[in-house]
Amino acid sequence: IMRQTSHMGGELKTKMCGLTASFFSFHASQSMVAIKGNCDLAEALKEGSSFVFKDWENKSGIYKSDLIQSGINDMWFTNCISEGIIYTKYFDPLPVKILALVLTVVS
Repeated sequence: IMRQTSHMGGELKTKMCGLTASFFSFHASQSMVAIKGNCDLAEALKEGSSFVFKDWENKSGIYKSDLIQSGINDMWFTNCISEGIIYTKYFDPLPVKILALVLTVVS
């Protein structure tokens, strides 16, 4: 697992980009209004690391965001040959380093 960290980071970034866009309803548009709205939303989510909360507007449920869980599931628990399934003992409990990686990729 550790030898593939560069590839893993790129793969996680790709997965989290799509998840983040849909989770927070970013708009896929070239219009200036949509671009400004996306920038404003991104800034609001980064301010105080709001994106880590289950309720990001009220900042409650830290590290309980469905986005975090979805990213972890998509990256390490997709099917029976995923690392999280094969190497269960390394994922129970979830290592803090994995949570940190997911949060870093999103930010």
